[in-house]
Amino acid sequence: MKKIIILVTVLSSLITTVSCSDDFTDPQLQQNEIIEDTPITTLEQLQTFMNGTYALMRVRYYYGCDYIVYGEVRGSDEMFSTGTSGRYLSVSQFTMNAEDSYSNLTWRSIYRVIANANIVINATITDGSSEKSINEIKSQAYAVRAWAYFDLIKLYGQKYTQDKNLGVPIILDYIKDPASFSIARSTLDECYAQIESDFQQAYDKSEYSLGTKQTLTKGAIAALMSRYYLYKEDYKNVYKYASEVTNQYAPIDKGLYVTSWRIEGLNSIFELAYGVSGSLGTAGIAYIFSMDGYANTRVLPSLVDAYDPEDIRATIKKGEKDKTGMLRQNSSKSSTYLEGKYPVLTGEANQKLIRYEEVALNQVEAILMGGGGSNDEALNLINGIREQRGIAPLTSVTMDDLKEERRKELVGEGFRVWDLLRWNKSLTRLGLTGEKEDVLSEGDYRLAFPIPRSEVDNNPGLSKQQNKGY
Repeated sequence: MKKIIILVTVLSSLITTVSCSDDFTDPQLQQNEIIEDTPITTLEQLQTFMNGTYALMRVRYYYGCDYIVYGEVRGSDEMFSTGTSGRYLSVSQFTMNAEDSYSNLTWRSIYRVIANANIVINATITDGSSEKSINEIKSQAYAVRAWAYFDLIKLYGQKYTQDKNLGVPIILDYIKDPASFSIARSTLDECYAQIESDFQQAYDKSEYSLGTKQTLTKGAIAALMSRYYLYKEDYKNVYKYASEVTNQYAPIDKGLYVTSWRIEGLNSIFELAYGVSGSLGTAGIAYIFSMDGYANTRVLPSLVDAYDPEDIRATIKKGEKDKTGMLRQNSSKSSTYLEGKYPVLTGEANQKLIRYEEVALNQVEAILMGGGGSNDEALNLINGIREQRGIAPLTSVTMDDLKEERRKELVGEGFRVWDLLRWNKSLTRLGLTGEKEDVLSEGDYRLAFPIPRSEVDNNPGLSKQQNKGY
């Protein structure tokens, strides 16, 4: 009887039979190249597999929808899930168990991304291509692998639970014999070391290309490094990489802000390309956030009230077809939806995953936490954003100012839960109408997702490594 291991299935199906795509908008990732028999040897093949890796990131269970929603509805102070159409109930209500489909499908999806990245990283190109051309592609794979492991440890790692020890399994190559596969979870420190090594490789092999938005260039990689080091509270490195980015990019102009979310290449340092053929339709995040879709995720009234009346981020749409607003309310104004950041309901608009504004706010926080720079520098950065949102500048900047600006600027982009946790704030479980029902403080086992039971049951290395409480 053939032993099926979900993690191995993911890896073997995408490493010994790997997904590839000739362009970013091909929705059907081919699975017909057997790496062991026909290894990647040409630059064209290498680029094809890298394109396929980006395409795997955009699936519903990862950045196409779920991973962003997790960062908003798991006890944040800016959005909540209504549970409409039965979506995100276990996530938002903290009732997940080891059989939970969200935990299982996101785990599998992220490891698929890692599997493809491994193929690109480990490929030996023999067609005479220049080292510069090869490094340009491999730098992207290293960055994606680091990003994926970072995302895994945020969900499944034990940083905020009582144990504070385990991360996730680290796999850096394809598995030739899935039947004998057994790998344990690495510690958080081991995961951090691998992530940092991959990011450094990515950074060293990459170059700046300010006009390139659909592949990870040095600017996007430095931005990701500032995000990662912020999570680690390594403020010197946050400042180092964030300041490099903010010296070369700028906030989106006020006059372009609302329309930028639907225009390719605007208001981003890196964006995932979708297009018509790659759109997720009803499975995408726009359908979750929109009144015309599932209307599953709402903006909390406290955030709506916190915006200055002149703040362009809080402009209210006048109707279904109005393209001049960011928020939309029902007729009684009792429910508010964030439609402006995901404005195309069918999902073909590119997804802006790295923006200048996030990096600038990372830098402000690093300065305030003693990582480098000056208070004047922090004030100029935050006011640069505020100016382009149509609101008055601050005369000084504090951590409270920074936290509130992140809330207003980055709402709906999947950051808030991680922000609250690293600020040592409790998460507040909200009911399906937004009322406070429970508080989860650091150490609560529910702050980590369960490792999928199918993994634990079938991978001997994980047999005693389930997150406690599940």
